Amino acid sequence: MPAGCPVIELTLPYPPSVNRTLRAVNGRVILSKRYRDWILAAGRAVAGQVQGEPQLKHYRLWIEAIAPDRRRRDLDNLLKPTSDLLKRAGVIEDDAFARAIIIQWSRQPPAKPGSLKLRIYNAPTSMD
Repeated sequence: MPAGCPVIELTLPYPPSVNRTLRAVNGRVILSKRYRDWILAAGRAVAGQVQGEPQLKHYRLWIEAIAPDRRRRDLDNLLKPTSDLLKRAGVIEDDAFARAIIIQWSRQPPAKPGSLKLRIYNAPTSMD
């Protein structure tokens, strides 16, 4: 991850897998209740940790995931809900402006209910 201090550090509740974010109901695709509940809880967590910070445009994101249990899980299933939440909460302008993303499991043992530790850095506007 880049040198220097992160612009924003956050702790979020563990998100549902991207596989559990959408449901089909009466022929329409909607956000699942579990995902809607997580969006509310994680949005409150962001609001309690970020006060008046400007939206970041180009950014680098580092995520450390603490699993809620020892079940086998895919790290990449945590990324999309988290990125979408950062946009929804106004932390980033758009997840399309990510310049680098690192996501890893924590060395800490699993702990219910699980959590994510995020560090968000400014990034240059060019990819050079």
